[in-house]
Formats: sequence, C-alpha cells, structure tokens
Amino acid sequence: MSMTDKLKANAVPEKKEDDMPELEEQGADDGHTFNRNEKKCRKALMKVGMKQLSGITRVTLKKRDGLIFVIDDPEVLNSENSYAIFGELKLEDQNRQAQMEQAKKFAAQAPAKAVAKPAAAAKDDGEPLPEEGLTPNHISMVMDHANCSRNAAIRVLRETNDDMVQAVMKLTN
Repeated sequence: MSMTDKLKANAVPEKKEDDMPELEEQGADDGHTFNRNEKKCRKALMKVGMKQLSGITRVTLKKRDGLIFVIDDPEVLNSENSYAIFGELKLEDQNRQAQMEQAKKFAAQAPAKAVAKPAAAAKDDGEPLPEEGLTPNHISMVMDHANCSRNAAIRVLRETNDDMVQAVMKLTN
C-alpha cells in the first residue's frame, strides 16, 4: 500500500473545497500560491494528525556521493516520527562553492602578481588547444584571475586536473 493510499484510507471523506480557507491564507502570507493538488495534500496530512512547524528557514538533505539538496523557506508538517516538507528543491554543489571562494580569496590577496603577466597572454595566441574534459567556466575564471591566454589556461588546467585554484596559483607564481 503506497503512502497516498494510506493517506486516503485514513482521511476523513472530503467535503467541498470551500473548507480550506486556512490553507489559502497561509499561501497569501509567504507569497507562495498553492495549486489544487498541494492544497489537497496538505489538508489530508493535517487530517491524519500532522501539525505545521514554524521557524524553519532551510532544510538540507545530504547524499553519500556529496550531493546536497536544499529547500529554502520550506513548509514543514510533522507527527511523531514523520515529516512532510513542501518547497522548491534545489541542488547545491559544495565543492564548486569552495573552489570559487578560494579563487576569490587568492585573487584578492595577489592582484599585483596577476597584472604582472600581460606579456604571457600575447605570446601564447597560437592554434587553439582542445578543451575536452575541462569545464568552460573554469577556463574563463583562470583567464580572468591569472590574466593569461586561453591556451595557457587550458594547458595549466590539464596539468592540475581541472582545479582552477591550483591553475591560478601556478600561473601567477
């Protein structure tokens, strides 16, 4: 028996949709308008004894492989050991955020070194190197922070296994 079947079995027979004014008012307060299915689901969960929790601003779900799912400003219902969370699920990549922060810190610490190599950009404008296996955003970030040509950025990113922080450090030393 699925969760939906259990909810239907435990729910009180539905009346008209007019008996849900409190759910409609909740949606008006936080700017989210609920569709008909969301209203029905919330109503069914509240009828089986789930209560709405307030004060929760973020829900984070972490998976073993490093993926992190985030729901900002969720609506949370709970009963004894169960939680129902409503909101927009977004994917958050911690590794990329850490790399971006490190690159920003490094660029802020050594702006004079990055400006000191404009000649390297001019001498490296030969035939474009292949970019397979590299992140295009990393190439442009390395070019911006190290003030180098696209070929130099590609070459150093290949040496550092697409690690843009290490690539910027190599090019600016």
